[in-house]
Amino acid sequence: MKKLALLSVLFLVACTHLAPNQRLGNDLNYLSLRDKRDAERQVQMVQPGVGRVVGQVSSERCHGSLFEDAPEEKTLIMDLKAEAYRLGANGLRDVHIEKASALGQGCWHILKASANMVATGE
Repeated sequence: MKKLALLSVLFLVACTHLAPNQRLGNDLNYLSLRDKRDAERQVQMVQPGVGRVVGQVSSERCHGSLFEDAPEEKTLIMDLKAEAYRLGANGLRDVHIEKASALGQGCWHILKASANMVATGE
């Protein structure tokens, strides 16, 4: 009976899908090298109060396996910069990153990041 319960839990976890803004580990293959470079160059981190807020971006990274590296904050920052660049902003501020348990979502834990996109007028 215990084996059946364990298999049921493993099946449910294996069938869990990631949210649209959620990615695994530190993989940035969804971005081209050019997009990474452009986002890194064009979107700067700015101090609170600098620029005009034009929206918000968010990203989530799942640590889904003991055999892969846990997501890093710098990877989430790149996700935020890439999305801000895609949406036409040239700055990010008020970045908030938190770590949460996510065993029910098929992850050991999730790093969640959000930031305000800003236009700095440069």
